[in-house]
Amino acid sequence: MDASVSEILMGIQAGISQRELEGRVAEALARGELTEAAAAAARDLGMRVAERNRREDVLRALYDTATDLSGIRDVEAVLQAIVARTRTLSGSDMAYLSLNDHASNQTYIRRSDGVRTEAYRLLRMPIGTGIVGRAAAGVTSYQSADYLNDPEITHLPEVDAIVRAEGVRSILGVPMYLHGKVVGALLIADRARREYPEATVDLVDTIGKHAAVALDNAERFSSIRGALERLGREQVSQQHEMSELQSLMALDRRLIETVIGGGGYEGFADLAQRVAATRVAVLDAADGVLATRAYDEHWAQRIARLTAGILARPLREVARTGEPQEIRGDGEAFTLIPARTASDHLATLVLMDRSLDLPAGLLERLAIFLTILRLFDRAAHDATLQLQTELLDDLLSGREVPTARKRQGAIRFGLRPDDALTVLVVAAPRADDRRMQTRLRSAVATPRALIARYDGDFCVVAADDGTLARRVHAALADESTIGFAGPAIGFESLAASYRQARRALSTLLMLGRGGALLDGARLGAVGLLLDAAHTLDSAFDPLAEIQPLLDYDAQHHTALTETAWAHLEYGANLARTAAELFIHRNTVRQRLSRIGALLGADWLDGPRRLEIHLAVRVWKLSS
Repeated sequence: MDASVSEILMGIQAGISQRELEGRVAEALARGELTEAAAAAARDLGMRVAERNRREDVLRALYDTATDLSGIRDVEAVLQAIVARTRTLSGSDMAYLSLNDHASNQTYIRRSDGVRTEAYRLLRMPIGTGIVGRAAAGVTSYQSADYLNDPEITHLPEVDAIVRAEGVRSILGVPMYLHGKVVGALLIADRARREYPEATVDLVDTIGKHAAVALDNAERFSSIRGALERLGREQVSQQHEMSELQSLMALDRRLIETVIGGGGYEGFADLAQRVAATRVAVLDAADGVLATRAYDEHWAQRIARLTAGILARPLREVARTGEPQEIRGDGEAFTLIPARTASDHLATLVLMDRSLDLPAGLLERLAIFLTILRLFDRAAHDATLQLQTELLDDLLSGREVPTARKRQGAIRFGLRPDDALTVLVVAAPRADDRRMQTRLRSAVATPRALIARYDGDFCVVAADDGTLARRVHAALADESTIGFAGPAIGFESLAASYRQARRALSTLLMLGRGGALLDGARLGAVGLLLDAAHTLDSAFDPLAEIQPLLDYDAQHHTALTETAWAHLEYGANLARTAAELFIHRNTVRQRLSRIGALLGADWLDGPRRLEIHLAVRVWKLSS
């Protein structure tokens, strides 16, 4: 059995296909060398490894494409590599790139990969017809899962015959822009019915932006060669043009180095400020400030105020239309430049008082590279988040997971087996995920932490000196409710701590205590009963038994509920109740008489007493 398991694990590590893995698992099951549970675990591990490999392939391919562009010489080879990578990463039967011939109002396929027929490779069609022509028209990306039978497409019989001969059924196309003008489209196609998800659309759109840069570089190389040939006749006028072209090419290299070299948003903002010679800010999709570089120290605070003021409406319009805008207000001018994919607004670049003599195409270039930077950041963030989510599942689910696997995963995030660890479960239903991640990371204030969405809420596992929960609550009380448990030593305690923290959060939400903080260890048996009752009946109200007391106290400013709690807590002992409340025994007697009138004379008898005792304990817990 060990040999079969080892063979399967080695195969998964080597990257065998899901079909081959399924075959090996089936054979091991048939020979009785593998249990059903182990087979399910192997399949699950195989899918996780395959998904992780796919994400790594996407990042590697985007990195390779950007590297090719930084030293481009053979444009045709790069375009061929782009369609080949597009086909590989999208898992499609074919990929191709079309360019527009505006003189004839046609678009034609320039490069392809996976196409079988010559007629399809040489396809030309009017702009606006078919998916090639529709994407090349530049309105938006477009896809069809059944091209030949799609009534929304303008069909041409001769083109449909070529598509039918190639066996194509599903097509996705995204437009390619350069200097605000549509120059063509990047497309993928399959010979079977396929619905393309948003992730695939964004991937093809990103690679399309690389292709547009490659084509622009080709035109600029050609322009430089032409300028050199004419230098003798037009030396003075051509020097400025050559300098501008070379500056843009140098800018491309610097932008690529910023994107792939880890400069981040601060590096991009710094470079944008230097080339545009003006103050800049990079905003996220929700108009939060990602980065600024300024001539004065108050610029970041000022841009935050502007986004909530005179720029709020223009920013929404830019996000909706995808078109740059120039805004004037308070005696100043602002240029808003959107960065977006075919389906998603990613960021906005804000320039203040920009010069009117910037080189042509500079703003478009900044937008393209900001889009690429955001997509790189999103891919890296998603990969890290997935790793944290998987590790949280290993640590918190209570499943049987090898100790070595938990230790190896936790060490990557700075957590050790002998750490005192606290678990926080944070409900923030209206918060933006990325911004909440950033706020949590800042509030936790230690790199030794796991932070990710888990089971519908944000979950934090972090090394703790006993102050973690209070720090996080102080930073996030305006938009979150927090249950926590710990600190406790070691990974084996985390599943129990998570259950306590989750139970504490559920109790707060059940009691309507939004924005509160509760330690799961304080709940005891009350927490278990509340959790069970809410599970059986989501409409369960734990305070229903004492609602008459609560109403009476609210109307008459009395303390009957407090008196009932103390009387039950101290075994219905009149003297101890009076001492606890610092009142006279006769006052206690009067209050108990009023409580009996409101709840009924049997409130201290048998099962009724237990129900009321539970209710006042819940009230005390939430007060």
